[in-house]
Amino acid sequence: MTRTGFEKFRLSHRDRALFLIENEQNYEAQLLAIKGALSRNKEAENEFSKGIQHMREQLNLLDPEDNTNADHFIDHLTDMFHESVYFDAAHSMAAVGMLAPYFESLFVSLFGAIRRETQKVEGRKGRSKAFQDFYWNPQIVMGSNEPRTNLVEGITDLAAETGLLPHLPEGYETTLKALFSYRNNMFHNGFEWPVETRKKFQKRIDNKHWPKEWFEKSTKDDEPWIFYMSEEFIQHCLSMIDHVLVGAGEFFEDLSSS
Repeated sequence: MTRTGFEKFRLSHRDRALFLIENEQNYEAQLLAIKGALSRNKEAENEFSKGIQHMREQLNLLDPEDNTNADHFIDHLTDMFHESVYFDAAHSMAAVGMLAPYFESLFVSLFGAIRRETQKVEGRKGRSKAFQDFYWNPQIVMGSNEPRTNLVEGITDLAAETGLLPHLPEGYETTLKALFSYRNNMFHNGFEWPVETRKKFQKRIDNKHWPKEWFEKSTKDDEPWIFYMSEEFIQHCLSMIDHVLVGAGEFFEDLSSS
């Protein structure tokens, strides 16, 4: 039969995934809002850096004998440097505060969609709804002992059981562990973490639990002081979202044809 109209167009894997997971939430609009906020924060950060550079230039133009004005400019420049440390930390907290909940919500909705589509294919709903709700929650790890809360492990376990795992992008687990470890430290400790927490986080970077380029830091007395998500890691997380959606779309296509 000859196809006409919209029947000619085939959904991309990414659009297929978005179509199936978007019930009451618009993940595409959310992602655009996150990108917009990140862009505005970056612009503000760049403007602040320009202000510091301008102050340096003004200081260099002063008469070497003009100690009074030089001291004033140096004090002001020092204050700007100090302020920039917290300015960057605020930008980093905003970034992780948007990206981590987005990933969590995305995977919860994704497994909800897999649950619905699986039941359509199998033609049954399985055991009680209460048990099903528990089973399909990626925030819970179904271990040999009592169930426990761990989003990253829960995603991996459920992805392995459903067949989604081969469709997830390489390194997704490392990305999520780094993102949520940073999120937990920032949200529980603020910008300036306890000294032992800073050392532990630095040790994880040194031991290559994740790429050292993912996090930047300010130091105090040659010791880690404040950690930031790097721009590279932020962009990596945004790219990972797209890869997850594409992989999910591939999974749903395979499921529908089985």
